Amino acid sequence: MTDNEEDGVSAITAIIAALKPLDDTTRLNVIEFVVKQLGIKLSGRSEPRADVWNSSFPSQITLEEEEEEEEEGNDIKDIRSLAEQKQPKTVNDKVAVLAYYLKTLAPQDERRDYITAEDIETYFPGAGFELPVARMALTNAKNAGYLHAMGSGKYRLNPVGHNLVTHKLPADSGAPPKRVKRRTTKKRR
Repeated sequence: MTDNEEDGVSAITAIIAALKPLDDTTRLNVIEFVVKQLGIKLSGRSEPRADVWNSSFPSQITLEEEEEEEEEGNDIKDIRSLAEQKQPKTVNDKVAVLAYYLKTLAPQDERRDYITAEDIETYFPGAGFELPVARMALTNAKNAGYLHAMGSGKYRLNPVGHNLVTHKLPADSGAPPKRVKRRTTKKRR
């Protein structure tokens, strides 16, 4: 395989990984935007061109195959497993973990890209979390910057909340807390 072909496979893998957590409408919007930005003219065919997609590339890369590979290496089977792995401390963190679970790890028939107060009442006990006032917990998590309000009591995990769950949790308990330096103001005479 040439370097160019390897770059193509790497690009395909990266694109699939980036699009996988998104819903179908958002995936389509992202792809259409990228195609427009790159000035790519599509011929209307749904299959890749045979002269470009040859036998040196994987015969078929699908989201289902990627998801199966990810699930095989993933020991998260339920919300309690995720909660034990991520160890969220605050209610806001717990809401973000639940929203992430519903979006990416829940069984297919329960999976969706939003969270409601009913979800908190249903899933928090299963995760081993104390029950908060559900509507306030959602509002507070939104105000903390982890969720976007969709209306009708639905909230969607945003990139800040996603990054919290995937990259910041569990919090490093051995590290000292970061101190914020405050600017002092000089008194005027």
